[in-house]
Amino acid sequence: MAAIFVTSPDEIPKGEHWAIIGSTSVHIPGDERSRTNPGHGYPESTERFITYEAYLNEDEFKHELERYFFKGRTNIRGMHVKGTYTSKTVVTLEAEL
Repeated sequence: MAAIFVTSPDEIPKGEHWAIIGSTSVHIPGDERSRTNPGHGYPESTERFITYEAYLNEDEFKHELERYFFKGRTNIRGMHVKGTYTSKTVVTLEAEL
């Protein structure tokens, strides 16, 4: 089985798994108005994101982690997750008569 590329908390495996957490960024160029008329348009910016790759197989996880390090990618961390926890908030409304 391959990696599970998580894009929302609901996609994180609920049981034991291994994860590679990394970071990435996207450069967003500003528009012409922001360069010629300061205070107008939108300026350039860089959006930073965390990536989460989940593995259900420890050997696949180790292989991929080694591959990342071999390629020189050092802005990652590998971790063993024994399980996840969720909570549910319940609100009870009582009507006054």
